[in-house]
Amino acid sequence: MKLKYLMLIIVSAVLISCTSSSGVIPDGKDSYRIVHSGDTGFTNSNTLQKNAYKEAAEFCAGKGKVVETVNMEAKQARPLGGWPEASLLFKCVTRSSGT
Repeated sequence: MKLKYLMLIIVSAVLISCTSSSGVIPDGKDSYRIVHSGDTGFTNSNTLQKNAYKEAAEFCAGKGKVVETVNMEAKQARPLGGWPEASLLFKCVTRSSGT
């Protein structure tokens, strides 16, 4: 009986963690887009948004800059195969000095 529950937990964890990323795609003048998609209907779009921002921050940090959001769109899972997704349109900008 315990093995049955353990297998259920493992399968659930694998399904929840199945996501894919488009990578950073140039999209307009000095703008970039990242699309994260869930490979199952069990992925939360909030997680996809977080992952997209993390990838964008790493990309901009490599340029010595920070992320400026132009647009963020997120969709939850939809019936008949509409997997959850998050699309981040952003720019890499110089960090303001805060003055």
